[in-house]
Amino acid sequence: MQQPQLGQQLAALRKQQQLTQEELVEKSHVSVRTIQRIEAGEVIPRLSTVKILWRALGAEYTSETINQTDMKPTANSPQHHQQQLLTAVIAGALYLVFEIALTAIDFTWFTSSGNRTESLRWIYITLTVGMVASYIFFARGFMLLARLFENRLLTVAAVLMMLVMAISGFVDVALFSTPMEEVALPYAMVALVAGICSLLFGIALLRLQDGMGGLAKVAGLLEIVIGCTLITVLFFFVALVVVIPATVVEILLLYHGYEYLSKSKTQLA
Repeated sequence: MQQPQLGQQLAALRKQQQLTQEELVEKSHVSVRTIQRIEAGEVIPRLSTVKILWRALGAEYTSETINQTDMKPTANSPQHHQQQLLTAVIAGALYLVFEIALTAIDFTWFTSSGNRTESLRWIYITLTVGMVASYIFFARGFMLLARLFENRLLTVAAVLMMLVMAISGFVDVALFSTPMEEVALPYAMVALVAGICSLLFGIALLRLQDGMGGLAKVAGLLEIVIGCTLITVLFFFVALVVVIPATVVEILLLYHGYEYLSKSKTQLA
């Protein structure tokens, strides 16, 4: 069974029993928030949760419980969520490519005379715009995971990371032709803010461990390392190295979320 059919059937069955959501909570010991989100079609619950709810309502859940009709994905359907996560995975891969290219250019800048050639300006701007745009779609995948696993801190952290990435990109483009000795202060401020946001993001990812397993832990720890090195400012170059494996693990984490939805949907079919 797929959403929103599952949620519609649960709501109908509950109303037939003349039960409120709060009364169903007392009978099933499933949280009211979970029941609300199932009925709204926002999440695909575990099969065990579905069976508990059906048992509490005096019914037995089987694959024939509801007529299975093909329905187009809605904004809250599992199919739509899967599409969003797959888009985020692809965006993450693109972001990684842009990040590596820009890091290579910046490294050349730092190790040379400290002046960027004007011939690179439009290439640099194009890569920066691509990096910021792809990161926004990448971070939206974590906002979806936050919604599915009720992780509000992850939502806040993902939004902050989007803003920091946009600000960082703007500073990079605005200071492109500025001599190295004059960009220390603005880059230090960006590094400090980015470090704080990375720490929050890392802590939020650690909170995904119960639902997403070891990948969430590794991603969280790597983000915390990035955050700590950026906050020190002096060791920002370490963050430039760690961000590559961190991004790879985060891409894998989003893909794991995509697979999680696929398996959940199959279990409920």
